[in-house]
Amino acid sequence: MAKTEKPIRIRSGGYRVFHGTLCVIGTLLLLFCFSNTVSLRSYCRTNALSSSLRASRLSDAKIPFTGKTVTDYILSGYVTDSNVLPEDIETAVDEMNIPAFLADKIEMQMQLLHGDSNEPVQVTPEEISGELDRISEQLHASCRLIIEDSDRAQIDSALQKPLAFCNGISSAFGGTKAGRAFQRFGVSIFAYILEIVLFLLLLFRWRNIRKCTGKDSFGALKGMGLTLLIPSALSLLFVIIGGAGTWFVQDGVTGLYPFWKALRAPYWWTSVTVVSFSLFLLELCAFLRVRAKYKASAPAKEQKSPVMPSAPEVPAAKASEEQKYCISCGKSIPRAAKFCIYCGAGQQTASEQPDPIPQVRLEKEPEPTEPASDSNADSF
Repeated sequence: MAKTEKPIRIRSGGYRVFHGTLCVIGTLLLLFCFSNTVSLRSYCRTNALSSSLRASRLSDAKIPFTGKTVTDYILSGYVTDSNVLPEDIETAVDEMNIPAFLADKIEMQMQLLHGDSNEPVQVTPEEISGELDRISEQLHASCRLIIEDSDRAQIDSALQKPLAFCNGISSAFGGTKAGRAFQRFGVSIFAYILEIVLFLLLLFRWRNIRKCTGKDSFGALKGMGLTLLIPSALSLLFVIIGGAGTWFVQDGVTGLYPFWKALRAPYWWTSVTVVSFSLFLLELCAFLRVRAKYKASAPAKEQKSPVMPSAPEVPAAKASEEQKYCISCGKSIPRAAKFCIYCGAGQQTASEQPDPIPQVRLEKEPEPTEPASDSNADSF
């Protein structure tokens, strides 16, 4: 019995919108995970973040949304003595070695991801205030700044909540074997394989959603392409703007530019790759739609039976001269054949039979006996 296909249940448009939105959210989450995997593998392989932080200078780094450097911000907000020069503040700020302190913490995290260490990274307010105590004399000598107990308490209270949040996340993912395994899996090659498989499964799910709502399944390619194209294009735009901004930096200004350069380096490759893949999906969707439309509008082709080559025509007279009939079964066979190709009988007639070979007897014939002589007869 022929197997009957089960009819597809047509869903509503709301079903398509709701589940399509879930597919969009899933695609964005997978894109975020893919970008993190690429960037973390790059940072672990090169140690670019820690080395770039050590090459940075905090004194001439710009504070966002203020247009001021750290030196100008301290000079205008915390220093009242007109005898204090900006160079003195720069020296004091650079003596704090905050970039080197952060570089040490990043190296500890990279060792955790490499598997060289199992200790989660922790940053406490006491470590920050300890750095201030270490250079308190330098601050007083160069900037006339006196760090009192109230200042330390204010710094500790301001850093307590954000550092507690970061330390909690670090302890959750680095304080257990499962958390460390999860972090190390995120920077392994198997993370790439899993993300690619999830992308394909999500694309297949998106295709089924459109198919069961009466839409063409090729729209899933377009939907995923647009979902990947928009954030990756924005990321590429920001990377280009950030890279072009370094051309207008004044000579002698270091700031955190080495760190930002190392931080955005992996996103060049990620953004260009995802944008190219998105454009490929859009072009593939357009090609498949045009191909399906052409197939639907093309006339049906008639199936013709293959033309078999005809046997060469042989004149009747010539055919009769070249054929003869079997003396046993009577079927037509070539005249030169000595045996029938159908029954195997020999084709030599009695007249054509060769003379039999004379038989030669090799045994000796007995000698004839002589009759009795007359003398013997007379004796009786």
